[in-house]
Amino acid sequence: MSWRFANGFSDKPITTQYIFAFYWIFEVITTVGYGDFVGKTSYEYVFSIVLEFLGLTFFSFLMGSINGIFNTKDNFDDLIEEKLDSLDMWIKKIEKSNKPYHIQPTLYNDIRKYVEQAFQFDFNLVIEEFQFYQQITPKMQTELIQSTRTFREFEKSFNHFFEECERGFTNDLIISMLCRIYIPGKTVISYKSNVKEMYFIRQGLVEVFNNEGDDKEIKEMKRNQSLPSYIKQKPILYLPKYSYFGDFQILFDLKSNLVYKTLDSLNKDEDKKKGAHFNEPLADILFMCVEKSKILQLCDLFPQTAENIKERARERRKRFM
Repeated sequence: MSWRFANGFSDKPITTQYIFAFYWIFEVITTVGYGDFVGKTSYEYVFSIVLEFLGLTFFSFLMGSINGIFNTKDNFDDLIEEKLDSLDMWIKKIEKSNKPYHIQPTLYNDIRKYVEQAFQFDFNLVIEEFQFYQQITPKMQTELIQSTRTFREFEKSFNHFFEECERGFTNDLIISMLCRIYIPGKTVISYKSNVKEMYFIRQGLVEVFNNEGDDKEIKEMKRNQSLPSYIKQKPILYLPKYSYFGDFQILFDLKSNLVYKTLDSLNKDEDKKKGAHFNEPLADILFMCVEKSKILQLCDLFPQTAENIKERARERRKRFM
């Protein structure tokens, strides 16, 4: 006997029967299952089983999608962990080929830290890991840059550079950036060297020195003990966070007549005089960099932007030098 007859629905209007049928289907498919009405024949039992299975499948998919929306950071962290696992395998292979010697734990931790930071901030990984960016239209590329928080915040932070750049130039420059991490007191660009990258300071401070000549003179005076050992060459300029450099040398194909170093310590000379100790090292300096070849390629593609940034580079040079 069918459920229609067993539950007294056979004599009720067809509209009432359909309303009840939809009520029962939603009750089963949402896994509520009040049990107030059940099937009576084998076919109805089979239909109930299939409906319950469809309900479980649908809600499992729905919950997975919701978790994916709210746990995006966790998914990205998992991706970083996957990369770090690959790093672990690489280091183990090095150790295996170098037995019986092992890599020191401090060196391993430093390598792991730098790789993790580079992966988090390396915009160029979007192209290296996924080839889809180059396949979408320029309009879609612009929407992607402007709607992605990391890219949008970077462009906003360096708006003083990008404000006169064409949209296509900005998109390709940002997506081509590499992460560089320097320890304090490290030379970034040496005197009379060919500048191979343009640097955008995302974290930290950079000191600019006139040339090596003054530095050698100071060293000679220290050697002759005519200057205290703590005295060092004074920088002519400090470049703070959200500054950039290297553009003038790249755009005009010049060797650097300046020395760029990451800040070693604050007020070091004064602290030395007072006998202070440096137990708290400065944080690493984080740069976003673009290779010289990429900048020149974009300048060929966007001549108006090239003229704009060249003019700005000249103005900055006159202002600060």
